[in-house]
Order: sequence, then C-alpha cells, then structure tokens
Amino acid sequence: MALRLALASAAVCASAAAQPPADLRERLAACAACHGERGEGVDGSIYYPHLAGKPAGYLVEQLQAFRDGHRHYWQMVWLAQYMDDAYIAEIAAYYAAQPPHTRAADVTAAPLPPAVQARAEHLVRHGDAQAGIPACTACHGAALTGLEPAVPALVGLPQDYIVSQIGSWRDGTRRSKAPDCMAGIAAKLAPADIRILAQWLSHQSPGAHDRPAPAGSFVPPLACGDLPHAEVQP
Repeated sequence: MALRLALASAAVCASAAAQPPADLRERLAACAACHGERGEGVDGSIYYPHLAGKPAGYLVEQLQAFRDGHRHYWQMVWLAQYMDDAYIAEIAAYYAAQPPHTRAADVTAAPLPPAVQARAEHLVRHGDAQAGIPACTACHGAALTGLEPAVPALVGLPQDYIVSQIGSWRDGTRRSKAPDCMAGIAAKLAPADIRILAQWLSHQSPGAHDRPAPAGSFVPPLACGDLPHAEVQP
C-alpha cells in the first residue's frame, strides 16, 4: 500500500520538481542540513547520502523503517517518529522527482590501487560465487542507478555511509522486509571486501540523466521482501 501511494505521489509531483510548496518546504528544512536543499547531497560530507532521484518506494520504506524501529540512526528516528504514511509519501515523492545526483562522493582522493580496483569491479559485475554473493549489478542495475520502485542507486554514495550500512545489516541494526536479502549478503562479505566496495562506489560519478531503471526492465535473481516480484513468492 505504501509503495503504491508513493508511486502515485511521485507521478503527481514530477512536473513540479524544482520547488516544493511552502508547507512542504518547511517540512524539508530539517532534511536540507544533511542531505542538501533538493536532496542533492552536501559537498564535503563523508557520511550523509544523497536522496535526489532515488525511487520513491525506497525512500518511503526507509522513512518507515526509521519510524518503525527497523533502522536506528538517532537523528532520523527523531525526525520520523511522528510521520504518518501520507506525510512520508509526500516527502519521498518530492525527492524522487528531483534531478539525479551527479557527483562522486570522493572526488579528491587518489586513484584506487589496481588490485583494489580489480577486486571491486569483479564484485560489482560478477559477485563472488564461491561465497554466495551476487553481483551488485544484478539488483541495482547495470549502471548501479537502482530499479523502480524500491532498489536504490549505489554510485556516488560516501564511503563511510556504505561501510556503516553494510555493518548495520551485519549486526542487525538495519533491517528490510523479509526475506532480507541485504542482511544475508552483508553477512557473507569479508570486511576487506566491504571497504574495497565502499572505496570504489564512492569514486563513481552518476550521469546527469541516470534515473533508476523502470520497474520490470530486469528481474533481480533474489526473491527479496522489498522487490516487486518477491510479493508473489509463496
């Protein structure tokens, strides 16, 4: 229900993405300090993720997770605790309609060592069959820009944010709808590979027109609780 509400709201808001109504702008003021005025991110941030252009369904699920005790970052828990589903859907629709984030998070760092680059690209494109880890692209898309309605982009996220989120799945302080595929994947990733993936992803720059892939454009290999095809699994 929440996903349908978010997607409907996104369609309505898409034509007015540049400037939110006055009442919504007041609601978003608290978000802007960490995520940028339009969710584009804040230059120099080593932790806070961008929100602009991410699938509305994903943003709905994350705000609900903070509200409902499935994610535990205290600032977000405090902000989300009194939000109802309609309020959440309106905020998610606004950010989903914004132009996608286009900057790498780590633009000043030195190039990655060749061995790190090679290992990261192998995990991203092919996974690790021996460890039971699928390729990142299998669920997040060939360009890692996500999949509607609920799979986020990975490119351009801050390194520390990626490490912390995978760590949260490993220790159970971040949870998704069951079956929680990311928790299983995070448990199989070696700590060194987590750091390598985070380094590589933070170096990548999304394209100016890189939107999440349309729903149904490819089928992820795992039946996860937050993926559309998982809803029909027995």
